[in-house]
Amino acid sequence: MDVLTWMTGIVYSLVICIGEVCCQSTIVMTLEETVAKDNHRISTILENINKYSDEKGPLADINFEVVIVGRNGSTNLDSLDKVCDIVKSGIIAIMDMSSPNLAPLMRSFARTLGIAYISLVDISYYRYVTTYDDHNTLFEVEPTSFEMMHVVADIVRQESLNNVAIAYDSTFDIQNTPRRVLTNVPAQHLYVHISEWTNETQKQIKMLNDIEIKNIFFISSVDRVKHVLKVVSAMQLQNFDVNMFILTKDPVLICTYCLKNGHLVFIWARTEEVMSESYINFMKFKVGINSFGFDRIKVDEAMVFDLTRLIRRAVANMSELHPIKYPDCYDDSLTANETDLLQSSRLITVLRELREDGVFGSLIHERGGLGYNFTLQLSTNVYENGVRKSSDVVGKWTDGRGLDLVSGKRLIKSNKKQHYRVVTVANSPPFVYKTDKGNGTAEYYGYCIDLLRRISEILDFTYDIYDTELYGAMSDDGSWNGLIQELISKKADIGVGPLSVMAERENVVDFTVPYYDLVGLTILMKKPKFDYSLVKFLSVLDEDVWGCIIGAFFLFSVLISVFDKLSPFSYQNNKQEQTNEGPESRVFTLKEGIWFCMMSLTPQGGGETPRALSGRLIAATWWLFGFIIIATYTANLAAFLTVSRLVTQVKSLDDLSKQFKVKYAPMNGSNAQIYFKRMADIENRFYGLWKDMSLDDTLNVVERAKLAVWDYPVSDKYTKLWETMKTSDFPNNEMEAKDRVLKSEFAFISDATSNKYATLTNCDLWEVGEEFSRKPYALAVQEGSPLRSQLSNVILQLINQRELEEFKTKWWSKDRLQCPDVEDESDGISIKNIGGVFLVIAIGSGLALITLALECYWYSYKPQKRKKLYACASQAQLTANVSTVSLANGPTSNEAVVNGRVGTKDMDGKDGGHGNGGLYELVERL
Repeated sequence: MDVLTWMTGIVYSLVICIGEVCCQSTIVMTLEETVAKDNHRISTILENINKYSDEKGPLADINFEVVIVGRNGSTNLDSLDKVCDIVKSGIIAIMDMSSPNLAPLMRSFARTLGIAYISLVDISYYRYVTTYDDHNTLFEVEPTSFEMMHVVADIVRQESLNNVAIAYDSTFDIQNTPRRVLTNVPAQHLYVHISEWTNETQKQIKMLNDIEIKNIFFISSVDRVKHVLKVVSAMQLQNFDVNMFILTKDPVLICTYCLKNGHLVFIWARTEEVMSESYINFMKFKVGINSFGFDRIKVDEAMVFDLTRLIRRAVANMSELHPIKYPDCYDDSLTANETDLLQSSRLITVLRELREDGVFGSLIHERGGLGYNFTLQLSTNVYENGVRKSSDVVGKWTDGRGLDLVSGKRLIKSNKKQHYRVVTVANSPPFVYKTDKGNGTAEYYGYCIDLLRRISEILDFTYDIYDTELYGAMSDDGSWNGLIQELISKKADIGVGPLSVMAERENVVDFTVPYYDLVGLTILMKKPKFDYSLVKFLSVLDEDVWGCIIGAFFLFSVLISVFDKLSPFSYQNNKQEQTNEGPESRVFTLKEGIWFCMMSLTPQGGGETPRALSGRLIAATWWLFGFIIIATYTANLAAFLTVSRLVTQVKSLDDLSKQFKVKYAPMNGSNAQIYFKRMADIENRFYGLWKDMSLDDTLNVVERAKLAVWDYPVSDKYTKLWETMKTSDFPNNEMEAKDRVLKSEFAFISDATSNKYATLTNCDLWEVGEEFSRKPYALAVQEGSPLRSQLSNVILQLINQRELEEFKTKWWSKDRLQCPDVEDESDGISIKNIGGVFLVIAIGSGLALITLALECYWYSYKPQKRKKLYACASQAQLTANVSTVSLANGPTSNEAVVNGRVGTKDMDGKDGGHGNGGLYELVERL
């Protein structure tokens, strides 16, 4: 600063003095004690601010009275009392840098008295919404902390960061805010207040390492950052490979040997050359801090310096300012004076119209408040063996343009691929298969392994897999085993397999979004054997019985024909008694006997019965035999089919609980076992509650009468099931369970997926009952692990792309066998057992067709044969005529010529048939 500028300030100060006492206006400044501690030069700046002058115009002298405000809200009234004491002497404004606890009270106080209120506390931080109509007397200044923290959200968006930790101290006042640094930013994050104690800091760093935080923003003072970095270096943590971002209100970070090896991004506010020089000169020559330089400029202290200059310039531009005095601030009848309100309004108006160049940029009134036009610099610093090897400026940030990086530069380092330990349960098809390769190595494949491999491709990490025997169950003392214990003890990072999401498991590990449908419990049983036969209706009677029936059939057929042939009273032996009137009587040949016996067994009946009494007795005997045989067959057939349908199959858990033949149990240590045990315990508890209520002597007679019931009002279904299961011996593994199902009367209760796979790979097993106790399958990670959100996002992506459906189709069809369908005949007889009846129809129809063909053939063949016979007869007649002419003496006594035909007569005088007619008949018969 030149001599002319300094002299101008002195002259102006002398002009505005009257007499021996200068007329200085007073402004009360409330300052939170934490801010005062972190920025200890604020009070000194306020005490010496009147010594500053420049060439831009006059600056009024103002007396700033500082009131230190405690962090505890209970000291608010004490702070207000201190302000009231100053108001008694007269002030023109209140400048508030207090906490959100006191700020609303100070604002209300200033509005009531008509005093100009200059707030450096963001009103959005207030714990309750205010509706003050005081815009004419309110001048808002955007806190530097809030404006600078915008860069954090922009970095997270630009670099697509996740698993972010915000480590802060009191410098940025985050402890008093609703922690909105990353509001509306899609990134999982947490807040950690940096402890000043080494032991606590070590615990915090270990916690961040355990949950695999990969990005840490230190929003604090440089001293606190140095403290944390030294703790990190001393701990020598394995795999603590994180991106560190340091946002501070301090100018530089000089930290030798505070970071052994690592990479960090330093973010600080860039100063303006002219005003920073002016500020340094002021601190050196006016305040008296000779060692003050660029490395000591703090943002909040510079803001107070710039804001007080703006206020001094505004007061200098006003005339007739008078102090606002109130002897009693707590007077209920107190109201603001119109003159005071007008003066305060004019002061606020002037402040809004002015523009001031500041140490860190111009002070501009935008978005309803005054704020710095910050430019934040970003530089990357690489440390090796405790020494900073490089420091490169990679970009800058402004509120208007956001994050602007140098071309080709990134804020995060290229991390090597992450490597995780994955635990699973072997041989859980089709989700996980295991094949031993020898030499202690194994190959894992299946639905879940394909899912894991796809996730690793998207998230770009590597993994090792090992297996354990159990998924994990909690014992009575709260300890765990199996896969869950591997995650709890941090031996594994990810748990893969058909792992059910359960409430007790969620207390100790974290689950991703489900990757598989809801899966419940079902019952696995041996498939019942059904004997199918097309001629099942024949199996009603034994083969010997059928043989005897057939033998009897042919015997009676022969007997009927023989008796009809031998009996002198039968029709065929008394044809002369047959008249030409009416139908011809029936002659029981062998063919007719067979037909009669066959038709007698049908509702159609046998037709005309034999004429002789002996034949009728034989027919009646056959009728009685047939009636008994048909009745016996019908009864046995009905009983045979009914008995096969009376065998009731187990179709549900209720059916299983109502029978005693089939034993049942889940696998030892499985989810199903836990389910039944807990359901039984709950029923016992309900019973105890009901019993205690029923026997409670403290209840009156009416209340006890309402509880007096003969039957227990709550079901004991699961109690009975559990007691039966305990006597059935729990299988130790699925192989043992399936073996028991196949070799004995045993039902295995397990996950529906496990039972379904068993039925697909073994045709002797089937799954019965509806699913119950349904739960989703998900991947498990350590509690608090950031992998949860990463894996969940990828699973949702794969679901949307229907890749999981492809995995399901692939692995469920891998080992599937083509098993015959089981037909349940409880609702009716299947075609497989009654089809023989239709086969009889087919055979009978076929025989009829063959017979019809033979008849047609015979009918067409017979006329041709008759023509040949007629030709032979004509030739025979010609020969006979020749023979007759050659006879000398004529015919003999036994011969006669009839119509030119030579023939003989028998004893009765009948034609013997030795002529042409007899020959024709002979040939025809042949």
